Amino acid sequence: MSLHFPWGLPVDVNDLGLMETVMIGEHKVTMTLPRVPDDGSSQGSLSAPLSYAGTPLPDAVLEAFKGRWGYQSSDRLCPVHTAGGSVLLTPSDEMWDSPEFETLSAGFFTWSRIVQEWAALRTGEPLRDWDNQLRSSAIHLHIQRGHLVGNPARFRTLYVGLGPLTREQLRGALRCASKGEHPPIEHRTLLYAKDALIGGDYRKAVIDAATAAEVALASYVRDQLTRRRLPAVFVEKVIKDVNGIINLHGLCEKLGGMPGVKLSVVKSQIAGVRNMAAHGGSTPSKAEADLAIKHASTIVRALRPLPGGMAPRV
Repeated sequence: MSLHFPWGLPVDVNDLGLMETVMIGEHKVTMTLPRVPDDGSSQGSLSAPLSYAGTPLPDAVLEAFKGRWGYQSSDRLCPVHTAGGSVLLTPSDEMWDSPEFETLSAGFFTWSRIVQEWAALRTGEPLRDWDNQLRSSAIHLHIQRGHLVGNPARFRTLYVGLGPLTREQLRGALRCASKGEHPPIEHRTLLYAKDALIGGDYRKAVIDAATAAEVALASYVRDQLTRRRLPAVFVEKVIKDVNGIINLHGLCEKLGGMPGVKLSVVKSQIAGVRNMAAHGGSTPSKAEADLAIKHASTIVRALRPLPGGMAPRV
């Protein structure tokens, strides 16, 4: 089986050939990264991984995926486009119609998306869903009589790549994907805000940025009130009654929080711009969207930091 990442999983050169066990849906899969180029050059196409047993892949597979495993773009960074995979499925004369293959194929897209999100957070690159170039399936099953391709949907090309993931971050992304754990919603919303910014949708960019900041503030307030052993119903009522990012900012500071952005800035460069975009029908400028995302990022990082091993690159 081959796992296809059209966006390029940003792997450190020292982690090429790494073998990891992941859960794709309900299936345990042994995933193996491609290897350094066969000719030993510092840059160029990556070579096919070995099988889970440590033997070369069949000639038919090597020929079919020649030049499609990935490449080495710098001394350290290797965007991996295809990885090897081993999974046990019940033999069937019509494997392409088997429930096992359908669940494996469908499960890959959710699993891959989570890996993409964590990788994008780490590298600081947006997901770039605005790219309209569509790519086909991401999972190929090799059987004796040929290949089966899981293609229940098409998705846009994604790019990640300011730098490689460390081994800890790579394993963390795979582990989270195997458990179905997306990044926290405030961090995911920031990814989509940056995505909209690059795509020129400044209205969506400022709305998403403000939402991310508001969620981070509300989450901090909720955590602080919960630690004071207040009833959950009361806590949720307080957050609901506070009504809005400006009041949440004030309550956050009263509870000891340090959002890192002054209230006056939140009013003018996040809330004000968001309200005009959402309710006034205006389109923010790129500069306004840039500032909204910058300040929202500061608030999210200050109040809802990711675990150390998966902290985003600033």
